[in-house]
Amino acid sequence: MSKQRVVVIGAGVLGLFTARELLQHSDIEVTVLDKAHPGDGSSGRSVGMVETQYFTRPTVEVRAYGREHYAKLEQEGLTFTHGGYLRLARTEADMESFRESIAIQREFGIEDAEILSADDIVTRWPQIITEGLIGGLLGTWDGFVDGFEVCQNLAAWVRSQGGTVKTGQEVTGATRDGDVWRITTAAGEYEADVVVNAAGPHAGVIGEMLGAPVPLLPMLHGAVTVRVPEFETPTPFVMDYIPGSGVDGVYFRSEGTQHLIAGLHTEEVIGDAVSPDVLLRSVGDDVLERIVELLAERLSNADDLELDRSWQGIYPMTPDHQPIVGVHPAASGVVCALGAGGSGIQLSPSIGRLAADAVRGITEPAFEIAPEWDAARFTESA
Repeated sequence: MSKQRVVVIGAGVLGLFTARELLQHSDIEVTVLDKAHPGDGSSGRSVGMVETQYFTRPTVEVRAYGREHYAKLEQEGLTFTHGGYLRLARTEADMESFRESIAIQREFGIEDAEILSADDIVTRWPQIITEGLIGGLLGTWDGFVDGFEVCQNLAAWVRSQGGTVKTGQEVTGATRDGDVWRITTAAGEYEADVVVNAAGPHAGVIGEMLGAPVPLLPMLHGAVTVRVPEFETPTPFVMDYIPGSGVDGVYFRSEGTQHLIAGLHTEEVIGDAVSPDVLLRSVGDDVLERIVELLAERLSNADDLELDRSWQGIYPMTPDHQPIVGVHPAASGVVCALGAGGSGIQLSPSIGRLAADAVRGITEPAFEIAPEWDAARFTESA
């Protein structure tokens, strides 16, 4: 019996986790194509957060699945810094949502999350200013990975299992001949029964080539290294952002003993979309000024902060801020695994699982959130 041939376009975390899931099955042949190399795009420019501090059962479930898989990767040699993840609460309503989060996390076997008072926070981390706060939600297991290392490790695993990862393979065209896709690159042509669009910020361009359009909105984001006085206790990943607020918030975490990584985060579409081929530079002065302004409200010794290296990346967003995953309704043999925005690292195992299920024709959703991510929801608007 011949194997099902799958071409995955994109060797970022979404494409490679899809390949990892597919290669659990001996009847599937996987080829991953990337225009550069694994982790060269958005995945390699992320701050790599992995955490489960969310507030509904569906959003915790997919992150719990991701946590399980990153724990496996750590056992396989991936570097994982378990520095903790701290969400901040301004109101009693925030604290109630934190308590609900802990209850949901325990449903999935996650026991390390805890509620902190403002006094608890300042006792553990005197460098954090708690003015205007009443508490926080801490995941002590949570932490960060290097997105580039994740991609490199996954690519090596894919190859070790008989899969193929091809670099320098920018896709230039796609045609359908009966049930067979022919994917053209500058370096050759590849045949497939199913194509997975996991092309990150370029997924909109690839979707057009495949006749499987997706409403992707690439948004420019950046991060900066900040030199700080040496704190007695390393700073966890602090997220000072209110989901659904309509404005971005600041995040920061320790990077070594005398640096922080800081940036602005949002799960919404704020600002204008950019070309996926936009030239990535250092972070602009206006963004740096906002980061410094927000850090000064939350971090002591703000006058001693010194900005160091900064970089830009792209959040591949969708209009409703949710990923697009599953069989594309307008194109036979096309599966989507795209649009995870700034949550791509932690959601990639779950997205990979759903995309692999779609390739295999499994219709029973693995996760409760699957209908919200289904590609069919944008059929009319794409």
